[in-house]
Amino acid sequence: MTDWFTTLDGLWRESWHQLEAVAHDRRSAARHTVLSTIGLSGGPESRITVLRDANQTAGTVVVHTDSTTVKVAELRANPRAALHLWQAREDLQIRLRGHVEIAEGEAVRDLWTRVPNGSRPSYGVEPAPGTPISASDAYTRIINPDHFAVLTLVIAEVDIVHLSADYHRRARYCRADGWTGQWLAP
Repeated sequence: MTDWFTTLDGLWRESWHQLEAVAHDRRSAARHTVLSTIGLSGGPESRITVLRDANQTAGTVVVHTDSTTVKVAELRANPRAALHLWQAREDLQIRLRGHVEIAEGEAVRDLWTRVPNGSRPSYGVEPAPGTPISASDAYTRIINPDHFAVLTLVIAEVDIVHLSADYHRRARYCRADGWTGQWLAP
C-alpha cells in the first residue's frame, strides 16, 4: 500500500481529514492554529485561534472571536489572511491562505447557543481586547452575544508539508485550478 504522503491525492485527502478531525477534537493541540492578518499599520500580525470547523467541499475553515478585537478591525480593512496548523503526530504542516468573511449578530445567533457556558465570557471583555489598561486585571469579562463573531476563511491556496524520515514532501493546491495540486521543493 502506498503511503498517503507520496501522492498528491493522498496528501490532499489526509490533510483535509486532519483539518476536519482536529476541528472537532477538543483535546487536539493541532486545534490551536495561528491566524495571520495584515495589521492596520501594514505589517503582519499573528495570534492563536481555535479551529472550530473545516469543510473540504466548501474549501473553508472557521474560527470564533470577539468582534471588538483588533484582528476583526484588520480583517475589515483587508480580508486577506492565512491560517497555520501543525499536526505533530502526523509530521504535517498545513498553511491555508485566502480571504475572511465576518459574520455576527443575527447571522450567528444559532451558533452562539452552542458556545459552552465556560467559553462565553471570552466574548465581551471590557474594555475591548488590546486596549491599554492600568493593571493586569483591570478588565471585566462579561457575556455579550453581540461580541460573538464567526470568521470563515475562504481558502484560495493550501500549502502542505509532510516531514517524513526519508524525504520531506511539499505540495500546493489552488482553488483556481480545481485543487489539482503541484509538488514543490520542500
